[in-house]
Amino acid sequence: MSGDIELDTLRLLIALVDAGSITAAARTRGISQPAASARIREFEARWQLSVVRRSPRGATLTTDGQAVVAWAREVLDSVDTMRAAMGALSQSRSANLHVAASLTLAEHLVPRWLGELHASRPACRPVLQVVNSESVAEAVRSGAVELGFVESRSLPAGLASRTVGRDRLVVVVARSHPWARRKAPLEVAELTAARWVLREAGSGTRGTFEAALGHEPRVALEATSTTALLGAVMAGVGPAVVSELSIRGELETGRLVAVPHPLDLRRPLRGVWRADQRLSAPARDLLAIALR
Repeated sequence: MSGDIELDTLRLLIALVDAGSITAAARTRGISQPAASARIREFEARWQLSVVRRSPRGATLTTDGQAVVAWAREVLDSVDTMRAAMGALSQSRSANLHVAASLTLAEHLVPRWLGELHASRPACRPVLQVVNSESVAEAVRSGAVELGFVESRSLPAGLASRTVGRDRLVVVVARSHPWARRKAPLEVAELTAARWVLREAGSGTRGTFEAALGHEPRVALEATSTTALLGAVMAGVGPAVVSELSIRGELETGRLVAVPHPLDLRRPLRGVWRADQRLSAPARDLLAIALR
């Protein structure tokens, strides 16, 4: 006598009691009557018990069969409770999607993506962390978030990525700045000599500008938000480099002026995740939305 108890056979025996016959029980369980009879005989042989009494008038449970069914009801109640609890636990885990995004993406693109995700997965409750690109990459690497969105040309080792869009940085100044009347592109020497209003070190915007300029720029003011940065530019603190996604309104109203320059300030927008981990279904869906 060996082997595990077949839960399907226990359910068949309960169905026999509830339905009144092996044929009806087999129909309830979605199998044929011969298959149901064979399963019961196999159970009896394995456990050396007689659980069903067969007669021309039908099949009924023996005393041992009644005991088995009583135990089976308790066992299957526990199994069903455990299955439901595990399903709820799994659903809860998948519902909480932790995402990090750099400021430009978080302000202009990620909210729309999350809205589309909510439409297809209303039970999903994303948690969005807004930090600079360097911090996004670190959050993904540490496992604090599952999926990140950054605006950097280079990525740390251990991260997989997909390009979800393109962006371009623009050099902007206040209307009162001497560069505002400039028609010809600025010289690199002029860019190098200027004192800039920039995002903090570690931001994708700052990194893209420094890479294009070829060295660390002179800084008049650092800002961790686009609103503060643009306010400082309009106040005349200095020129800035910002995403064109962030300044369309200011350029249209003339509050800021875009200045021509020779630098290549194009950059990819990327979704990033740990290369050694498979994305959950909600994270895969969000990435697919971003890729559209």
